[in-house]
Formats: sequence, structure tokens, C-alpha cells
Amino acid sequence: MKALKLTITAAAIVTLAGCAAKQDITRFEGNSAPKIVCIAEHKEVREGVITALQTGFAKHNVQTRVIPANYVVKHQEYQTDLLGADTTDCQAIAYYVANWRWDLALYMAYANIWVNDAKTNEKIAQASYRTGGGLDKFIDAKEKIIELVDGMY
Repeated sequence: MKALKLTITAAAIVTLAGCAAKQDITRFEGNSAPKIVCIAEHKEVREGVITALQTGFAKHNVQTRVIPANYVVKHQEYQTDLLGADTTDCQAIAYYVANWRWDLALYMAYANIWVNDAKTNEKIAQASYRTGGGLDKFIDAKEKIIELVDGMY
């Protein structure tokens, strides 16, 4: 009986170990954290993501402004065009992608936020999230986006 319980426990651990969500975060270094961020709107992503980004940046006393942008996938990477948006008062530009999937309920399967310096266009911070296959995928997307922004600070 003990051997059966041990086998079942070991199988469950091995099964669930591959199901964990993954987060990768690169923080702002030193004084590179901007105080004014323009958010490049991604029209194909659910509207609530912008609100979550604004909330996340506001927690760090960062002013935000939404600007128009066009996101196109080229060579398996997003290329962005700011469509002539006025970025003169922006210290940085935040870009984002988020994908949802369906499994009993709609859930956010992937999110990536990257922040570029407005003058040099160099990436100064990034945060990404990818769900695993377990039940931990059913998270509050707004809270996860805010958590990712927090992680960059």
C-alpha cells in the first residue's frame, strides 16, 4: 500500500512539474526607470491590458499616455510602427503582447511587456509570462500584468 501511494505521489509530482508557469523579468537598471511612459496601443490585444499597464506604472508614480501603434510579426518577432505618434514628452515607450486561450474558461496564456528608451530605442526593461498546462493557468490577467510591471521596478 505504501508503495502504491509513493508511486502515485511521484507520478503527480512529475506530471505537475512540467505544468508550472514561467516568468522572466529584466529590471530597469540604476536611474533608467522612466517617469513618463507612452504605451504603444496594440489593438489586437484585449482592451483591459492597457488599463492594467496604466495601473502598474501608476503604482510607481509613472505618468502614462497611450499612443497609436501598429504591431506586425516579422521573422517570428514583433516589429512596431508608432504611426507618426508624438513621443516628444515620452522618456520611454512600453510595448505589449498578450494571448488568450480557451480551456473550460478563457485564460491569458502569454504576456510580454518590453520598454524601450524613447531616444535610443534600446530595450531598458522587459517582463514576460507563459502559463504552464496546469490549473495555475486560471489567473487574474489584470493582476498578472500589474505584477509584471512591478517586477521591472
